Amino acid sequence: MSSESERRLSTEEWKRLNQPSKVSPSPMVLLREADWEELLDRLDGLEASAAAQEALLRALSQQVGQRPTQEQTEALAWDVAQMRAELKQAGKKRELSISPPSLRAALSVSIWLALILLATMVGMVVLQTIWSGFAALWKVVRLLFP
Repeated sequence: MSSESERRLSTEEWKRLNQPSKVSPSPMVLLREADWEELLDRLDGLEASAAAQEALLRALSQQVGQRPTQEQTEALAWDVAQMRAELKQAGKKRELSISPPSLRAALSVSIWLALILLATMVGMVVLQTIWSGFAALWKVVRLLFP
């Protein structure tokens, strides 16, 4: 109930406060023509200033989509740092880097070693055959010419 009476009072107060006042309007103040011209000049200056600010705001609002985002700026900074490090490294002498051979290179080397070993064994067999042939021929020559 108290809220209804408060509401009613506030409504009544509102009506009382919003009633048109019966006070007569204040008399118009007349300005000299020079003061009037000065006020018009100031108004023109304010309009020009507002127009310039509006043009700047429109230009800024058009550029909002053209500026890079924070993430893009950070990515660009990281790329520049990487390029600087690479340029600094390119100016220095190359350092000796030792790395284990790849599997393909290791297989290639082992295949070549196996082929060389096989060729050596075949060569030794051929040389043994030739040597034993010369030994048999020498025995024959010694029997014929004592």
